[in-house]
Amino acid sequence: MQIFFAIEADPIIKELPEFEQLLLSEAPPQLVHGNIYIYGQQQMAEAALALLTEADLHEDTHQLIKVEGSAGADFYDYGVHTGTDTYLYTNDLSAFRITDGSNTQIKMALIQLEEHLVYTSSEGIYFTINHYTDLILGIVKAYEVKVEFLDLDKWCKKI
Repeated sequence: MQIFFAIEADPIIKELPEFEQLLLSEAPPQLVHGNIYIYGQQQMAEAALALLTEADLHEDTHQLIKVEGSAGADFYDYGVHTGTDTYLYTNDLSAFRITDGSNTQIKMALIQLEEHLVYTSSEGIYFTINHYTDLILGIVKAYEVKVEFLDLDKWCKKI
């Protein structure tokens, strides 16, 4: 998984092609998805943020992680598919991995957890909404499964 920075512009930017062209030339993003400009380098993201702020067109800034795996029920509120790539907005998510439990108990816990998962990475990391943490802990405890929650800010910086 890789960290990316998304700078979200006011949707009106699409009606200002000269300004958008300036943004694209001064701070070229790796990817544009609607009015979201995605950067792999923080300094480019900061340059885009400065331009958008100066023009009063900045809406929001997001930290993203690029993932591979399968989307859950709430994916489209917390992630985006852009062609062949998938990104998750880390601001409102918690991530965990299963560390212990019998195969049967893990399978049963995952069936119950399924409706609360935003995304399951191919690396065995499960993403859920921050406010579901206590619910997740209750479910895995009931099935005698142990999980480890990851600090996404620190964990992403290690990547």
